[in-house]
Amino acid sequence: MNVVGSRSPNEAKLNVTLASDVKGWNKTVNEQLVIELAKNPRLKVSGFVPRHTEEQRKHARSLNIELVDAEDLSGYSPTELLGHPPECLSIDILLIHSHGPGLGRQAQVIKKDKKCKWAQVVHMISEEVNKFLENPDEYDDEHKLQITLCEKADVIVAIGPKVADAYKRALRYSGKNERVFQLTPGVFEELIGIRQVYEDDNVDKFVVLISGSSYYFRVKGCDIASKAVKLLNKPSYHLLVVLRPCEKVHVAEIYRALRREGIDSRQLAVRVSENHADWRRWLCEVNLVIKPSRTEGFGLSGLLAISADVPVLVSSYTGLGKVLEKLPSGPIHVVKSDDPQIWADKIKEVREKGLHTGHLQAEELKNEYMKQFSWKEQCDQLVETFFEMVQQNRGKFLNYILAKSCQQLTVIHLHCQQGSNLILE
Repeated sequence: MNVVGSRSPNEAKLNVTLASDVKGWNKTVNEQLVIELAKNPRLKVSGFVPRHTEEQRKHARSLNIELVDAEDLSGYSPTELLGHPPECLSIDILLIHSHGPGLGRQAQVIKKDKKCKWAQVVHMISEEVNKFLENPDEYDDEHKLQITLCEKADVIVAIGPKVADAYKRALRYSGKNERVFQLTPGVFEELIGIRQVYEDDNVDKFVVLISGSSYYFRVKGCDIASKAVKLLNKPSYHLLVVLRPCEKVHVAEIYRALRREGIDSRQLAVRVSENHADWRRWLCEVNLVIKPSRTEGFGLSGLLAISADVPVLVSSYTGLGKVLEKLPSGPIHVVKSDDPQIWADKIKEVREKGLHTGHLQAEELKNEYMKQFSWKEQCDQLVETFFEMVQQNRGKFLNYILAKSCQQLTVIHLHCQQGSNLILE
């Protein structure tokens, strides 16, 4: 009987386990890395998520991923339980995301216990984010901790060029910069073609979407978006702010914060994204998606829009902005400022282009992006890296066994020689 995550009869397969807490698992699955890895026939993918929900388990199974729980230990929080995977879970490669303080450090314990290789996934630069938080104490030591963890990891998977560059620079001193694997997210194939341009589209209403947050309000540039709509000074402009499910309790708080920037309540809507179906619906509803972030490791909501042929405006201070700047038509979608007036002018320009021109330019951007970045190709390269690491590890183990065997043979040979000499005497 095979245990969860145990080696397949096909010895070529690797056991890859993604460790995360419940909240981080939802983020990670939606960001598709683990989904793409689960499609790879050379891997057996599992998720280690302490106290996960039945809904998460069923969803994971639909993706060919088996979720397992932690050991049954009393008095431990879910975050603490991340350091205690069950004995039945066999791991060759451990992936762990650094989704904020508290996550990532558990890999040190798991690696020692399971004798596996450790891939640390980094997607933000805490040192930069810290500058725009109202209460930065939580992140005071986070950047230093992440660098230390990356120095101990076997490979660092950095999401996007901005994050990759930051960690390569930070790891040069320790010589671990060569372990950084840059992974730039590809388009979401399930969103391609979902949005059509209709002749009867209401030209008297122009809806701008932004992915917002109460905690990262200034980081994500929510205040910039609100001020920009106010500066446009036309009631036909509307701002739709989308929050993650974990922000559900903060809807009223973020609504008040946006209103304080001067936007008219009749031009403002705040919604919570419960699942990807919500995004599919909203991307068909809006005219433009913006990311006026003051800093952001990548900027996934912008990529969702690009995938669906929705016009985008992206800050040059984001990882996605860095990517778009290098595409042929990308620069016209990048805003190199956090001045609300400049954002207002850019939003107005997009509207004045008209629906069809905007759609054609969005489609052109998507095609350029798809040509440059492929999820499958990049994940296949990452899988090759995993196999190389494991083979090196097994090679070292075999060399150790051979060396010990040689030592034992030498001792036996010497004993035999001594015995022969005694007989001759």
